[in-house]
Amino acid sequence: MNKPIIAIQQDNQQLSSGRWQSFSARWHELALQQGITTRDVDIFSNSVDWLDQLQDCDAFMWWFAQPLSVSRPGRRLIAALSQVGKLSTFPNLNTIWHFDDKVAGFYLLRLAGIPTPKTWVFWSRRQADEFIATASYPLVLKLSAGIISKNVELVHNAREARHHLHALFGSGMYALPPANLPFRWFIRRMSEALRILLSRETDEEFHKGYLLLQEFLPGNEFDIRITVIGERAFAFRRHNRPNDFRASGSGRIDWDPAYIPQAALLLAFKTARILQTQSLAVDILWRDGEPIIVEISYYYEGWAIEACPGHWTLHDHTPLPVWTDGSMKPEDAIWEDFVTHLGIQ
Repeated sequence: MNKPIIAIQQDNQQLSSGRWQSFSARWHELALQQGITTRDVDIFSNSVDWLDQLQDCDAFMWWFAQPLSVSRPGRRLIAALSQVGKLSTFPNLNTIWHFDDKVAGFYLLRLAGIPTPKTWVFWSRRQADEFIATASYPLVLKLSAGIISKNVELVHNAREARHHLHALFGSGMYALPPANLPFRWFIRRMSEALRILLSRETDEEFHKGYLLLQEFLPGNEFDIRITVIGERAFAFRRHNRPNDFRASGSGRIDWDPAYIPQAALLLAFKTARILQTQSLAVDILWRDGEPIIVEISYYYEGWAIEACPGHWTLHDHTPLPVWTDGSMKPEDAIWEDFVTHLGIQ
């Protein structure tokens, strides 16, 4: 039997933290150490015949981030490969189809029976306006795409909610204007008009025609980020920004495993198993003493996972997570699971 060939799309991305990250470089390195054949491919090299690079390959790997220039072709390619069943992929379709789409993530978690904050998604301006008039505030408003809490804001009353409603069902927007910016809505309109006038390119999604509101959960001074890769869970707490309710992107990370409750770990493992994902990061808050999942993502900054002093594993024969000492690169865990899936020893 011929040895399998794994095609690996190049990735070398600057993260929001300013660091650079390349899972593909590490995967090639691990393959060389283990005598596994890989092929360095580049989807952006030739728009006409780049798919020929996948000829004779048995698997395909690509660690792509949120910017549309990579996530849009990435999702489409994975979906196509999944439908024709040509190659095993990381990420697979279960892992990636809802990436950086909070509406899709909510629908998925709700239908899967996973506990989440109360969430309302409106595709009708009239229905959204009726809800705003009778809702209890504050509520959390979110755009469907965005990282490090960029497009997340606390809405204190119906007047504020209607500002967002008129913008999202009117001219639309690429991002929420800063909450403390004077004349924020006027400046937003002017900046977007200037972008169009000057033909400035953007790598962000345009938001229009929907409204996403979520229950506000007071008393949470931090969230718990748990990343499940295969049967492993890496976890840490992220403390909120000063005088803010948002934890994502704060940089205030606590890696002490003593502060990670088993209930949160079990919920993360349960969610990954139900959704059948290869890699899943969940953001957990607490409501009435119970953990609930606020958001999910397949993507994360690897350095934060590697900084964990160890990880938990959960197998069918162990009812509770078991701790294992020692840091591990997430790209190593992904590679280990993927080559095992391919039957490469």
